[in-house]
Amino acid sequence: MTLKKALITVFFMPFVLMMMAILWHYHNPLPPIYPHGPATRITASDQMTLRAFGDQQGVHRYHVENSEVSEFYLDALLHYEDRWFYYHYGVNPLSLVRAAGQWLTNGRVISGGSTLSMQVARLIDPHDRTVAGKLHQIARAIQLEWHYSKDDILNFYLNLAPYGGNIEGIGAAAIKYFGKHPKQLNKNEAALLVVLPQKPSRYRPDRYIELAKSMRNKVLDRLKQGNLIDTAQFDLLTAEPINLFGRTEPHLAPLLGRYLKKQYPLRHKINTTVDYELQSRLHKLLHSVSTRLPRKASAAALIVENRDAKIIAYQGSVNFNDLSRFAHVDMVRATRSPGSTLKPFIYGQALDLGLIHSKSLLSDIPADFNGYKPQNLNGYFSGAITAEQALQKSLNVPAIQLLNRISPKKFEANLAKADIQLSHQKANLSVGLGGTGTNLLSLAKLYRALVSGGEVKALQMLEIDDTQNKFGAVLTPSNARILSPQSSWILFKMLSSQSAPDRVVPSIRREIAWKTGTSYGYRDFWSVGVSTDYTVAVWVGRPDSSPMLGYLGATQAAPIMFDIFDLLPKDHTTLVKPTGVEQALICWPSGRSITQVSHSECAEQHQALTINGMTPPTMDLYGDFSLTPNWPTKLAQWLSAKKGMEKTESHSLNAPPAITSLQSGQHYYRSQLDILPLTSSWPEKTQWFINHQPITTPQLRLSNYHGKTVVSACINTLCEQQTIYIHP
Repeated sequence: MTLKKALITVFFMPFVLMMMAILWHYHNPLPPIYPHGPATRITASDQMTLRAFGDQQGVHRYHVENSEVSEFYLDALLHYEDRWFYYHYGVNPLSLVRAAGQWLTNGRVISGGSTLSMQVARLIDPHDRTVAGKLHQIARAIQLEWHYSKDDILNFYLNLAPYGGNIEGIGAAAIKYFGKHPKQLNKNEAALLVVLPQKPSRYRPDRYIELAKSMRNKVLDRLKQGNLIDTAQFDLLTAEPINLFGRTEPHLAPLLGRYLKKQYPLRHKINTTVDYELQSRLHKLLHSVSTRLPRKASAAALIVENRDAKIIAYQGSVNFNDLSRFAHVDMVRATRSPGSTLKPFIYGQALDLGLIHSKSLLSDIPADFNGYKPQNLNGYFSGAITAEQALQKSLNVPAIQLLNRISPKKFEANLAKADIQLSHQKANLSVGLGGTGTNLLSLAKLYRALVSGGEVKALQMLEIDDTQNKFGAVLTPSNARILSPQSSWILFKMLSSQSAPDRVVPSIRREIAWKTGTSYGYRDFWSVGVSTDYTVAVWVGRPDSSPMLGYLGATQAAPIMFDIFDLLPKDHTTLVKPTGVEQALICWPSGRSITQVSHSECAEQHQALTINGMTPPTMDLYGDFSLTPNWPTKLAQWLSAKKGMEKTESHSLNAPPAITSLQSGQHYYRSQLDILPLTSSWPEKTQWFINHQPITTPQLRLSNYHGKTVVSACINTLCEQQTIYIHP
């Protein structure tokens, strides 16, 4: 009977133990590997770190796979910590027996018996240093082996092992202590990082360098005994000092990193399309720009590689560390008034609809479009002007003349096809002059279409190996056409034939189609340019929307944009003229081909770019085609009136111009005002002087003057003077 009971006990014991294990496992499921969420690393296209975020506890780790780590480090780790890792099932009984014997004999822990699996178990589920705690750790290790492969468990150790302070994982440790990717670790660095997790607070090389060196050499001695290094290597390696990385790298594209972390909160790593070196140069450029901007002003820039629509540089604020400039507001994504930057696409739609060619006669004269009365920024009108010149000079009435004919609703619907969403309540004519909202991303996407056959493609921010590789949560159509290849090519030529602002001649000459914009109230200043290979978009202004009087997109944003183009490599793509673009000699005032009008009706001749040779007749101010060979009625009336006024003015210039923007005795404070515009009764003819020195721009920058200041306005030898006082 006793033998029978013993046999039954022996037979059922494994079953009972298995049932107990299943029951324990059911009531003690594995905890999450990263209980406080991932620590996320934002990387450039070459894997360099742009910005890193800790987990919910502020712990930093750079998630890596074992294939991304030095092979010598892996060999050293397994040899030093767990030589039988790939052969046991979470627990090495011989190691445990050895460690227990040493403990009983010496009364203290001499060497550990934990496998890497047991160490991972302790890292994800800490326990007391008791026998019960050790049994719990063993059970967790077996659980890990049941659920995960050996490579998975090794990866968990590589990313969870502590390395001092708030640093976990070999990836973050290699960068913190040695400034390199773990794949690039040398043998000495690898040996130190093998032993550091044993006692990360005591062995930290940045605090206890001699102790760290001693422990490193202990690892090297063990590796020599295991024939992983020979005696000569051992002697050389142990003689080397520990060389720590002492430089702190700045955050690059920090606002982009913040956005992506928010979009993908569960990712360990987000690999972007950003070019690290280019981003670094852009960072330095805008940091330099910040020294020239007035108080509270910022700037943002975006660079797109046109072929694949990849964003290769992203700077959301002028200086991330300057809180006085609202540095944490991302002005790449902020919705602001675009000023005149949408005008090219009004002209492009007009070209596609057959309303104009490049030299069509447009009317820049006072106009009333059902109560909407656009004015030019300088307050003056040019009269008869070609479509090309009107676009280059960013004149407002001609743009509204075309938008009124197209209709704001149709214009907006065309942009919406490419997921360009404008922010306003209802489409109206003011949209053409900035009476809406958009951002740098949308503008860059639009302008890229000028060298892409009129097709708009969603900008790519994440590398294609990521599960979602388009910028933003909603994927837009990959090829949404808003312009024809012909109109986009003509627009590129129209915008690239204008001169750049005064600046140093660039080292790389390239053809750039560019446009600036200034929002109402002088709050936003834009410049967007596109070459065959790159698109650059720049915003300047104050994130709090306070005005910057006297500034313009052409004088503030455009120089920065051209400086950014100077950072870029030479363009290699050639923009091919599409079939259907033809030159035609046209006549004013009819706007028709010279072959379609008589010689007596051709007051002026212009060489125009057309689509399929079409030369539509001239439109009048409100959009109707003029079918007579005469000048449009409203334009003719204005030209006649202007000629009479000029005769009157020529007889009135026997007195000096009156200064209208200030008067003697006024006091101004630099802490309250940056630039004082200068206006007179004859602005087109006035030459300005400050303290008897001529100036080229009619504005007084207060930072250049102090105390008593004399402002003079002169026409020829007739001058008026006003004396003002400038204080800090």
